[in-house]
Order: sequence, then structure tokens, then C-alpha cells
Amino acid sequence: MRNVVYLLVRRLMNRRFFTKIFISISVVSFIGVFSLVFIYQQYYERIITENELDRVQRSINQAGFNLDNQLQRVVQNVQYLYYYSDNGSELIGDSGGDRPVSKLEAFRGQYSSEVESVFLLIKDNDNGGRETLIHDQGLDRVPGIDYKSHSWYRSFLAKEADIWSKPTRDHLFYQDRSYTSIYLTIGKYDAEGQDALLAVRLNGRIFSDAFRLLAASDLLIELKDARGYIVYSSFPDGSGSNEAHYLRTESRLSYSGFQVQAYINKGAITDKVRQIQIVNPYVIIAILLITLMISFLLSLMLVQPIKKLLQLMKKVEIGDLDVRFSSKYTDEIGLLGRNFNKMLANLSEMIDRVYVVEMEKINAEMKQKDAMLLAMQNQINPHFLYNTLEVINCQAILHDAPPVSRMSKAMADFYRYTIDNPRVEVELGTEIEHVSTYLEIQQERYPHIEIDMDGLEPFDRYPIVKLTLQPIVENAFHYAFVGERDYYLKLYAEEVDENTYAVCVEDNGHGMEESAITLWNERFRDGESDVPEEERNDGPKRGIGLLNVHGRIRLRYGEGYGLELHESITGGVTVRVVLPKEGKRG
Repeated sequence: MRNVVYLLVRRLMNRRFFTKIFISISVVSFIGVFSLVFIYQQYYERIITENELDRVQRSINQAGFNLDNQLQRVVQNVQYLYYYSDNGSELIGDSGGDRPVSKLEAFRGQYSSEVESVFLLIKDNDNGGRETLIHDQGLDRVPGIDYKSHSWYRSFLAKEADIWSKPTRDHLFYQDRSYTSIYLTIGKYDAEGQDALLAVRLNGRIFSDAFRLLAASDLLIELKDARGYIVYSSFPDGSGSNEAHYLRTESRLSYSGFQVQAYINKGAITDKVRQIQIVNPYVIIAILLITLMISFLLSLMLVQPIKKLLQLMKKVEIGDLDVRFSSKYTDEIGLLGRNFNKMLANLSEMIDRVYVVEMEKINAEMKQKDAMLLAMQNQINPHFLYNTLEVINCQAILHDAPPVSRMSKAMADFYRYTIDNPRVEVELGTEIEHVSTYLEIQQERYPHIEIDMDGLEPFDRYPIVKLTLQPIVENAFHYAFVGERDYYLKLYAEEVDENTYAVCVEDNGHGMEESAITLWNERFRDGESDVPEEERNDGPKRGIGLLNVHGRIRLRYGEGYGLELHESITGGVTVRVVLPKEGKRG
């Protein structure tokens, strides 16, 4: 056996790393699944047993309560019959007359569903112990049956008559149809030289009907009196209970003192559990399939970093030394990857040392070329640009081309403000004029965009950093106005407090996701000056100009000022520029 295990383990260790992990996780998962299934079966069987016991307990409590009330009513009626007749004196004193017979007959007729027979036995002690059995004419004595052999009679002679006799099959009359029943007795001794017993044989159906709805093949009922004698049993042929095959629960009746014992067949509970087990194989198969899939995914996740490291090694083999292993792993694989990165860094450093002279030569040549290009660019005089635009403007006027004239003049004004104006801070009115020039140029391309700049005059004298609004407006043209539809751009200003005001640029363009707006506002609050490298290399550079403007405002006025992004009521974006009312000298 040891050799077999050794061979299996050895064969497993020679497999691929993915296979080893997959088999290991699958085996552990299968053990866990089967353990859970076993525990679940035990737990479910216990829950079913407890629920069944609780259900039966509540049922026998209710049935016993109803039976106890019925027995109490019968006893009270018998006692009423006895005490109403002057504590029994009327029945006993008139034993030879018709009065006792009529009362017994009336009582039996009134309670015919609960009572089979009722009779009065009088023993005259002064007359040699002569006994008289009194009953109504509706009762027919069974010939050959002597009541002196009955248990209730022996208790009467011993002067030990209890209100409930022992369960008995004794009967005197044909009307006593119940195979087994009990007698309800009231005895009176030495009353005017006589002993008397009022006996009522109860209809056995009282007990069977009380538990008729409960008794079944898997639930058997026994009713015992206070002395433990069986009054009623639903066991077949009186076989009695076998504790090994049944679960027992019981309930005691408060008035009569009887005890109801219910026996639940354990086999019925087992059958219910088996019904669940019929479904379990399919559930287990589904769980095993899910377990295999999860094991496969986990194994793939564990092996993926190693595969990635192998791929990087292959790239290094073909000369790519810029590859790096992700350092997000903190386990042994992460340690291996960091050592791999360190090895590549050392290798790159050694290569740099070898080629340092050649790289310096190349850099020197590139700097020389850049200097030459810069010198050529500096030869371009801004005034040459302005004069050229003025010539174009004059020629456009001479040749009656107003659009060309407007464009050339706007271009000249635009570049003059941008290049010739050395001031860092200007008045808002001056900045608005520059924005108007820019919008005049843009409207030649986008005549369908509506521009609204009303209401800015009260704020014209307030300070603003030069070239604050034009990049924001340009940003809207680049990213908000996409496609042909009705767009508008609105510039307005508002008071913030006695020392602060705000200029807002609102559009109804395509807008931004709420998460993106939150991200940019966080960057504004954190004072970031540039977009992260990974975002600049991937996707539009929408926020680079905004961060630049925000940084210049904060550099000029401090942290309490700058840009905020909000969603406009039309679904676009509102850029809010918060500025001081008093500028900064210099």
C-alpha cells in the first residue's frame, strides 16, 4: 500500500505545476463537499425529527385539551344529577319508585353520544345486604352476565370506588357497544343504612374520536388513565409500543389526569429524509461540477503569474531588457519576480556602462541639431506675423472678402494678446475680449453653436490670471461639441462672498460620467499639476489644459482658488473658476 501511494505521489509531482495545483484543490474540495453533505443529512434529519415531534406535540395537546373538556363536562353533569337529587337521597330513598328510573332515563337520553348506560346499585345493609340494580327501561340486560364479577363492583364492596374506574371490557347491557371503556362512578356509603353507587359507562368513541384525525400508520396514540392503565390505543391488535421503532412524546390532561402518549414511527422520518436524498445526487453532481470549475479557475489564477514570468524570460532571451514583472504579488512568486526585475536592472546598468560614451556622443549631436532648430525658430519675428495678417486683412477688404478680413484681424488680435502681453494677471474684461476673439474665429467653423456672454460687465474690473478662460472654452469645443446638433456655450459670473467671485463656463455637450467629475475635482483639491502617465498615453488628454489653468491660479492666489467641475442642468459640464476680487501685485 505504501508503494502504491509513493508511486501516485511521484507521478503527481512529475506533472505540470497547473495539474498539481488543480488536483490538490479538487481533492480538498471534494472532501469538503462530501463532508458538508454528510453533515447536512444529519442536520436535516435532526430538524425533521424536531419539527415532527413539535407538530405532534401541539396536535396531542389540542386533542387532549378537547377530550379533557368533554370528560369534565360529563363528570359535571353526573355530579349535577347526583347533587341535584339532594346529595343522592332522592335516588336512594325512592329506590322502589319510578322517580330514579325517570331521572336515569332522562340523563342517558340527554347525553346519548357520550354515555352508553347509566344505572344505580343500592345495597341495603339493614336488610341482609340485599342489592337492587336500578336502570331505565331502555336498557336491555345481557343474560348470563353477573355484575358482581365486574371490577367496579369489587371497588364498591371495598368502599374504594373512584370517579374513574379501571379500563374494562365488562358490560351489562346490549347498549354497551364499546369493546373497552371506563365507568364513571360516584359512591355513597352508610347513608340511612344503605350503600349506593351511581355508575355511568362512557361511550368508547369519545376517546377514539378525539384522536381519530391524528392516528395513522406512522403515528400511533395511547391514552392511559392516572394509574397507567390503557384507556385507548391505536396500535393494531393491541400490540403495544416498541420504543426501538418509535419516538415518543406525551401530554397530561389537567382535569382527568389522563396521559396521552404519541408514538412516531422512525421509519416515516427516515422516508422523508430519503425523499430529500433522491434529489441530493443531482445536487451533489452540480456542486462537484461547480467545484471543478472553481478549482480550475483558482489553479489558473495561481499559475498565471508564473506563466507571465516565463513569457518575460522569453522576451529577455530575444534582447528586450525593458520588461518588468508586476510587483503587486507579495508571496514567493512576487519575491521571484522582484529578483528577476533586479537582475534585469543590473544587466541594463552594465550595458549602459559599456555604451555610455556612444550615448553621450549621440546626445551631443541631438542637442546641436535642437539648437540649430531653435535658432531658426527664433528668427521668426512676431511683428512679421502681425504685419502679414494686416496685409491679408487689407487685401481682403480691397477684394471685398469680409469673412477673410474678419478672420485675419481676429487671428492678429488673438496672437497679439497671447505673445505681446507680458502680464500674468489681467482684468476680467480684457480676458473676455480675448475669449470673444477666439469665439469669433471658432464660429467661422461652428456657426450652429449659440454663444451667451451677457451679464459679465459688473465683473469686468475684477482680476484673473491671463489665458484662464480661453483654454476652458477650447476644451469645450474639443470634447463637448461632438456631432451636429444644437449646442450652446454660456459664460457668466457670480458673487461667492464679499472677497470672492466665480466665472462659469457652461455647455450642453456630451458631458462626463459622475465618477470622472469626482476624480477631476479630487485632483484639483489635491493640487495635481499633470495627468498620470498611464492616462496621458491612453485616451484623450481632456484634463491636461484644465490642470494647467488650475495650477497657475493656485500658484498666483493660493489654495482657496481654482477650478471646480459640475454637471450642468442640461447634461453637459460647468467649469467654475473661483477667483479673488482683489488681485496680486507683480
